[in-house]
Amino acid sequence: MEKIGTYELSAALTSEHAGYSIWGFGRKNGRDYFIKQFIEMKYPADDTVSSPERIQKKLRECERFERRKKAIYEAINANSDGNAVRIEEFFRIGSKYYISMRKIESLEWGYPQVSALPFGEIRLLCSLIAHGVASLHKGRLIHADLKPDNVLFMKTGGDRVTAKIIDFDSGFLETDPPAPGETIVGDFHYFSPEACRWTWGEETPLTCKMDIFALGVMFHQYFTGELPGFDRERSSYSGEAAAKGDILRVSGRLPPDIRELLSRMLDNDPERRPTAEEVFNELRVFTIPEPEPEPHDPPRSDSRYISNSDWFISPGDL
Repeated sequence: MEKIGTYELSAALTSEHAGYSIWGFGRKNGRDYFIKQFIEMKYPADDTVSSPERIQKKLRECERFERRKKAIYEAINANSDGNAVRIEEFFRIGSKYYISMRKIESLEWGYPQVSALPFGEIRLLCSLIAHGVASLHKGRLIHADLKPDNVLFMKTGGDRVTAKIIDFDSGFLETDPPAPGETIVGDFHYFSPEACRWTWGEETPLTCKMDIFALGVMFHQYFTGELPGFDRERSSYSGEAAAKGDILRVSGRLPPDIRELLSRMLDNDPERRPTAEEVFNELRVFTIPEPEPEPHDPPRSDSRYISNSDWFISPGDL
């Protein structure tokens, strides 16, 4: 069976629904893990073709990639209490970078399945997602690609359903935003107006309020099964419409308090949007079950080691 580092793969890595990576599942110490290989960054471990100047440029790019990823994963692991999935390891083998995290036994749920639930259950799930995003924002981490595909639902030990936030590939810290000219990868339906303008070449502040707009679009889908309303003759995506100055329309079928909350989350001005903590508190009108903590192995005495082919960083090092 093929191995990646200390993980025995259950099948070859795939590019299906992967974006800028390939992924699969592996097993280590009797536990199952999700493993992702980044394909946009290659370390010049065996580069015998490039000039010394080109190799030095690649090394500088890799150093920045490593620094940013380690800072992101440190923020996740330090602040998440379970609703944002923690990173198990970030490592390099030869020229390839990988991350691993515990495999989530998720339900086959998207927004159509969530929108069919009783209203109180939808509200509860939205509050759990807001709670998870608030934990990330405590570390000033912007997810930047919140959308239904990046929220998994799973049964807990008490047969409740909880939400898990995944896929931080587009994430960055407020203190270290993308440089001018760098792209933000995501879905324009969930892009905030400021994120859309950034992709169009405008320099604009990028803050945690980007994620609040994305949550507003998602929650509207969870509550109604539909995107917020916008002029589809003028725009193809909800985020694009907001960036052009349109006010997204919230469904009149929603209760007044939810309609008012979503309208503020979808405000074109990020300063007028609530924080994730405020969203959580407004949705939390009854007791929210504490998220189940994710089990972790105790830090190993050899949790970091460097060799010619392997470089590992475990949660104990973050």
